[in-house]
Amino acid sequence: MDSEAQGHTSCRTIRSVGVCKHGAGFRTRNKGGGGFVLTIIARIVFWVCLGVFLYILFGHGLLLVLLKAFFSRPVKRKPITPDVCFIIPAYNEERNIGAKLENTLALDYPKDKLKIVVVSDESTDQTDEIVKQASKKEGRIILLRQRSRQGRTIAINTAAERYKAKVYAISDANVMLDKHALRELAANFADPQVGAVTARFIALQSKGNPTEKGIGGYWNYEQWLRYLESQIGSVSFISGSFNAVAGNLLTPVPADITHDHYVPADLTEKGFRSVYEPRAVVYEYPADTPLEETKIRARNFLMGMNFLRELPRILNIWRHPWFFLNLLFRKILRWFCPLFLIISLIAAVFLIPEPAPLTLLGLTGIGATMTALMLVFKSPPGWLSTAGFFGLAQIGLFWGIIQFVFGKRITHWEPPR
Repeated sequence: MDSEAQGHTSCRTIRSVGVCKHGAGFRTRNKGGGGFVLTIIARIVFWVCLGVFLYILFGHGLLLVLLKAFFSRPVKRKPITPDVCFIIPAYNEERNIGAKLENTLALDYPKDKLKIVVVSDESTDQTDEIVKQASKKEGRIILLRQRSRQGRTIAINTAAERYKAKVYAISDANVMLDKHALRELAANFADPQVGAVTARFIALQSKGNPTEKGIGGYWNYEQWLRYLESQIGSVSFISGSFNAVAGNLLTPVPADITHDHYVPADLTEKGFRSVYEPRAVVYEYPADTPLEETKIRARNFLMGMNFLRELPRILNIWRHPWFFLNLLFRKILRWFCPLFLIISLIAAVFLIPEPAPLTLLGLTGIGATMTALMLVFKSPPGWLSTAGFFGLAQIGLFWGIIQFVFGKRITHWEPPR
């Protein structure tokens, strides 16, 4: 047997340990093959998760711009003043309810067509007494008290069942309205296709609150998206701060689902639009602290999961595919943005030193730093506040996801304190 043949024979006998000169690197090649597969998987996961994340944040907005250019549906507004039942859900709102009632009474709306109903959700402070005193001076103010804590949604249901009206306007106790806000909302109901209208939110600024500038930037972008949605057809959700619903279309909402999520889907199923009215302006202070903002985001996620559970019962997605797809990218998948970001970051670690993964890791580090700096500075620059607020929102949503996984559920909305 020649030397070459002997060499190959030796290779066959000791291939398992991978040390002969002909089979040198055998195991290395096997490991390289496994590493190659891992790299391919990591690359697919990275780009899919990052792509979904970026589409949710920016891409869907660009799609809405494109659709608006071809499928715009303006609302047929005209000045009307239908009978309005103005509902204010309140739980321990002694700090705000007096000013809220004064603000509501000062609205530019016919007095004989505006009834104000405060639903106290078994408040334990002076909320009820303040409302009672106000009702003695102004007969249009009515106090309803729930005998047990049932939450905001049941408060709205209770008032709507007790008092009939052409339009139900719903507003939180801690927000103030522009004097023309109610008229501007009402004008949209001149269009027979409109079932609900949501207002424009403006964040007020108070000295020393690091989240206020950030939420202002966030809401400017968010309301631009609502404007685009409304121009195309219907918004995917309405703002709880101030909205109005046609009286003949408002139905009782399950207690553990927010009115804000339920109404647009329910009205879409009935064949009506929910639209955005930028001329109806609402003013509100943001959460007092960054920690409170993260708690709000976590509660939003938990309440959102309740809505998601009931969505197949509320909406036939096959009859309304655009509304569902818009809701999916505007709201549902946004709740899971932290997961898409975290998974893409994990995949990025396996792809170093490729440029895109390194860029994502670097930008995430910068974003985390901005969030930390926002907590340090009492009045950070606007761009820093917006980036920091986005970071806080992701932290809050991720905390909500963790709570949900470990079994926490919310049966009714708790207002921030």
